Amino acid sequence: MSAVSIIKGPIQLAGLLFKPTTSGKTPSLIVIHPGGGVKEQTAQVYAKKLAANGFTAVCYDASHQGESGGDPHFLEDPNQRVSDIYAVVDYLQKEDSVDAGKIGVVGICAGGGYAVAATKADHRLKAVAAISMVNIGDSARQGWYGDEDPTKHVASLEQAAAQIAAETQGAERAAAPYVPPQLDDKTPYDLKEAHDYYLGPRAQHPRAENKMLFLSFPRVLTFDAFHLAEWFLTQPTLLIAGEKAGSLWHTEKLDGILGGKATKVILPKGTHMDLYDKEEFVDPAVKNVVEFMRSNLS
Repeated sequence: MSAVSIIKGPIQLAGLLFKPTTSGKTPSLIVIHPGGGVKEQTAQVYAKKLAANGFTAVCYDASHQGESGGDPHFLEDPNQRVSDIYAVVDYLQKEDSVDAGKIGVVGICAGGGYAVAATKADHRLKAVAAISMVNIGDSARQGWYGDEDPTKHVASLEQAAAQIAAETQGAERAAAPYVPPQLDDKTPYDLKEAHDYYLGPRAQHPRAENKMLFLSFPRVLTFDAFHLAEWFLTQPTLLIAGEKAGSLWHTEKLDGILGGKATKVILPKGTHMDLYDKEEFVDPAVKNVVEFMRSNLS
């Protein structure tokens, strides 16, 4: 593994590059971290395992997050997240050990949605795999289970507008948490696990601060990772999710949009967070990704 710097216009993305032991040019996979995460968490878990299976793999911190550049920090900007992926493709196509025509992308949680959004636009990406996928815009609009009325967030946009207007006049930037800092009996099980993952010893990291600027809210609420996918996502698509994940509806939605053309793998008894770091779920997910990418990056 080596630390790498990936140029994206005026900023640099901080990445980790994992190379396989095989010689010569190899197919490559870009691994995208979840919202609120950093490269050292689940993205690195997958990148290491994929490199051990013969792929050059790179994971990185999103713009405005982790060790990457971008001001202000702690911004979750879906369009920047998607364009990050384009910049990493640029980087890999210049990497001597990479076959420039054999690049795929693997995303976890919101990273899966971003991977889908990038792949439908950038056909240098030859295949995409989304694990425990969340379309961050749908989740923000409709809640964790997808059963909330999106129109209630008109008020959220008004609140964000007032806060952002105040910030332009010098007010301190306000932020909200990605995962609930306190739990109660109404907290969805997956989000209780997310609390355990991000805020406890399971995967806590000093650069994953569970912090998203209010400036992010209008950008997230109006984003749709699946927009136009029925027309432009023609590359092979692998969808992997846990049977008991509250986020499973995102996988089912995209599968429906694509008319069943995606390869779908549902892992029995798996929850959303199980696919982040629990070997009994990560290993079969990796096995499916490896087989799928070997077949479609040939």
